[in-house]
Amino acid sequence: MPEGMIGGWNGPAAMGGEDRLYVVDEANCVLSKYDSENDSWEEVVDSPEILRGAQQITAGRGRVCVVCGGGERIAVVDVMATPPRIWMVNPPEGREVVAVHILPRMSLPEW
Repeated sequence: MPEGMIGGWNGPAAMGGEDRLYVVDEANCVLSKYDSENDSWEEVVDSPEILRGAQQITAGRGRVCVVCGGGERIAVVDVMATPPRIWMVNPPEGREVVAVHILPRMSLPEW
């Protein structure tokens, strides 16, 4: 494993495609993306109020989903937008998130 990769891998991580590795720094509440060409981590979004308590992460289709706050909420980050957009999704009342997956669209949209 490259030295820069392991040095910045300090929280939950997920692959977003074949060449994109994302990690949430739990202490600083920052979502970062690994840059293999420079063997360094690039900050995607810094959000202490949203990413605090990150427990798990998944990535796919241009989105990164982070389970935060003891499973009480999911932060969704559109990493394809410039600047990246971030919003919250709450589980149904009285429920908590135990796992999160990004699934492909089941049918083509009607334009």
